[in-house]
Amino acid sequence: MTNPSHTNPRPPNLPRRESGEEPSGDSYDALISAARRLIGSMGYQKVTVDDVRKEAGVSRATFYFYFKNKRHLFTQMARSVMDDMYEVAGRHYPERDEYTRIILANIAYLEVWRREAKIMGEFFTLSLVDEEISAAYQRYRERFESRIAGRLGRLMDSGRIPPGDPALLAATLSSMVEFFAYRFFVTEEAISTEHYRFSDAVRVLSESWYRAVYG
Repeated sequence: MTNPSHTNPRPPNLPRRESGEEPSGDSYDALISAARRLIGSMGYQKVTVDDVRKEAGVSRATFYFYFKNKRHLFTQMARSVMDDMYEVAGRHYPERDEYTRIILANIAYLEVWRREAKIMGEFFTLSLVDEEISAAYQRYRERFESRIAGRLGRLMDSGRIPPGDPALLAATLSSMVEFFAYRFFVTEEAISTEHYRFSDAVRVLSESWYRAVYG
């Protein structure tokens, strides 16, 4: 009889990128770290596969074992940043009032943008022109908005906020914070970090979010 635990094993030479497994290992981590450093300093367009694999100290064969190309590497790297953002922005603060919870969530979200401004800026910009990166970015946007809509729906059902379309309101709020973060941390516009303090940005965004939700 076949041992179920040994059914359909992954062929030993199947690339991790095609195995359906979560990539892992020292070489994978080294490539992700190298990409973060290089893209953070040079930008996505200027960095090559050879730049990344040399920085990581691995061969081209090792690079292509984990990644199809530079785009695939970038989306995997950006995924780790977005996962971090999703986790910290979704923390609960049950002992705090509604406004303070909004402030703390916005601080957590914007702190990731501030720390990873180059990566997030590239991810956002490339999502507007690259179909594959756009699909990856959209999955995260939908994930954020679904969680926000769920919370708004529960508030509406309990009568704590005015009735409405939670999905539409979630998309509006998410877009407000997302695009503001891009302009604030990535551009040199008049509303950027060159001209305003982080605390001012948090306050204005949080006040706008609170008024939009609670009236």
